[in-house]
Amino acid sequence: MKKHIILVMAVLFIGTSAIAQIDRTKIPESGPTPEINLGEPYSFDLKNGLQVLVVEDTKLPTVSFSLDLNNPPIVEGNKAGVQSLTGSIMGKGTTKTPKEKFNEEVDYLGASIFVGTGGGGASTLSKYTDQVMAMFAEAALHPNFTQEELDTEKSQLIEGIKSGESSAAAIAGKVRNALAYGKGHAAGEFATEESINTVNLADVKQFYSDYFVPNKAYLLISGDIDKKDAKKMVEKYFGKWKAKDAPKAALPEVMDVATTEIDFIDVPNAVQTELAVINTSELKMSDKDYHAALVTNYIFGGGFGSYLNMNLREANGWTYGAGSSLGAGKDYKSTFRATTKVRNEVTDSAIVETFKELNRIKTTYVDDEVLANAKAKFLGSFIMSSEDKSVVANRAITIRTNDLDEDFYKDFIANINEVTKEDVKRVANKYFKTENMRVVVVGKAGDILESLETMKVNGKNVPIKFYDKDANVAERPSTIAIPEGTTVNTVFADYIKAIGGRDNVDAVNSTAYVGSSTTPMGELILNVKKTNDGKYSQTVSVGGNVVQKQVYVNGKGNASGMQGSQEITGEQLKALADEAALFPEFTSPDQGELVGVEMMGDKKVYVIKWSDTKKTYYDMSTGYLVAQENTAEAQGQKFTTMIKFDNYKEVKGVKYPMTIIQSLSGRDMRFDINTLRVNEGVTDADFE
Repeated sequence: MKKHIILVMAVLFIGTSAIAQIDRTKIPESGPTPEINLGEPYSFDLKNGLQVLVVEDTKLPTVSFSLDLNNPPIVEGNKAGVQSLTGSIMGKGTTKTPKEKFNEEVDYLGASIFVGTGGGGASTLSKYTDQVMAMFAEAALHPNFTQEELDTEKSQLIEGIKSGESSAAAIAGKVRNALAYGKGHAAGEFATEESINTVNLADVKQFYSDYFVPNKAYLLISGDIDKKDAKKMVEKYFGKWKAKDAPKAALPEVMDVATTEIDFIDVPNAVQTELAVINTSELKMSDKDYHAALVTNYIFGGGFGSYLNMNLREANGWTYGAGSSLGAGKDYKSTFRATTKVRNEVTDSAIVETFKELNRIKTTYVDDEVLANAKAKFLGSFIMSSEDKSVVANRAITIRTNDLDEDFYKDFIANINEVTKEDVKRVANKYFKTENMRVVVVGKAGDILESLETMKVNGKNVPIKFYDKDANVAERPSTIAIPEGTTVNTVFADYIKAIGGRDNVDAVNSTAYVGSSTTPMGELILNVKKTNDGKYSQTVSVGGNVVQKQVYVNGKGNASGMQGSQEITGEQLKALADEAALFPEFTSPDQGELVGVEMMGDKKVYVIKWSDTKKTYYDMSTGYLVAQENTAEAQGQKFTTMIKFDNYKEVKGVKYPMTIIQSLSGRDMRFDINTLRVNEGVTDADFE
């Protein structure tokens, strides 16, 4: 027993001595980098152009297929959404097999099959390889496009768009690319309700016919399969696929902004800001800078311990996470972008700190330890992924589609190891264009806009441009909060009270007023008559001659003048019907939407949106209607007129504006009301 105790003590002593000799203040040296033997997949081409790569791996009795059409960029234009609709219908049955039967067979085999506009994939136990490849080819080459499925998918896609209309994240997702690339670019366009509604079944079938073609496609097969058997099956099931070149769109040139700017999109209900700093990138995988760019981006914002995340999240606690990406484009420029979500009140600070970290990596050499850790991350990920046989084939495809050297992946480890701190600094200065960046801010103007307008980056104010939720140029949004409890109806009620009250307004059956304006053409006379049953006439005269007359009665509109007479239809008729209402605030409650509070001169005004073509403005202090904005279209051009109302005076218990100023194309035309009659001076003849 004593002998055993002595032996145990000796072992413990030796072990303790060995542990004591370890210097824990130093990072252990890495062992030699393992040599990666990538191997080559078996490959062959079909006569139709389909390129097939096979990787045999018998570790598990499974097989998987992956089809990549490798199409050029697709521009959908006014049919934006057709690609998504086509892809969503594919896989729901074929022209040979009904949807239910097809899905039952897939489930019975324990397989998975999916197809879409970019290709598709399948996986199965190896004993069902032939059956599943046959079904995969059937789903891909014989999709069943029906009106019923199209209607269903259109409805779902539109519903998804509508549900994202008030989501800052959803809005940011589409406007970032639209602003960076332009809405006419394959990477910048997005589907809208209008574009989706233009898509018909013929469009879907044509899209499939144009783009689901084999000429540049790749089929990757990996798993427990003999390469000779694979070739026989592919020739059997994909050999009759007809060769055809996919259309190649002409893409517009993509440019960065001339100077760094903020592109602001107002989302009034946003509780946090979606922030992105973006510039285009000319980087390609074939460039000598590629490996250094990977390491540089990882250090700046690609990992948890990156400059950006450690600042915004760890040091300041402004966000749950911040990151960056530096893309390598194949068919067009990619982008560098740094993104995060922050609390509204720290939006300006987050922008300043983002540029601080950008300047840091561009001007200061990275620490040796940080550089070493970044390299280790890429090497570890690369080595681990190289154990997957399907990755070998995917890399072979990447080499072919990106014009890379055959040894690109064999040399990957060496090229990462060669990246120096000088490379990091050089690449950061080349690809992080701090003088030409878009700072895309999607958030609540009332909480953040004023601070952005006074914010300085590198000692300078940053100019701000405004866009709407569809990336169209917009006016500066209001930063004045709507008082709590204020609604459309409270605004309307205050207006009715201000002009005389409900009883007096309800007693008005008709109005007739005459106003005059001095112009270079002479004195312009405006004569307007309305009734409470929706009749309306407006006559404009010069020197006793009628220049224009508009009439609305019984749901019909007519315009006449020196050029003759014509019926008013469409949007113009709707606008005329709106004008015919004596007091729409009284007769049509709940019709408008309270969209904000703005400054109009020295007045705070409520903004009520009635439609896409009409807004009205009400003075917060007096309740009066002070302006109306109308948008119309003529000869393909949209134009906006602003009509302002002032100088309210009472006639038979109700107050009316006695001064009307119409602004169009920067010119004001002032009409002073000379005569106003209430419940008199109007006959049926006025509306003929």
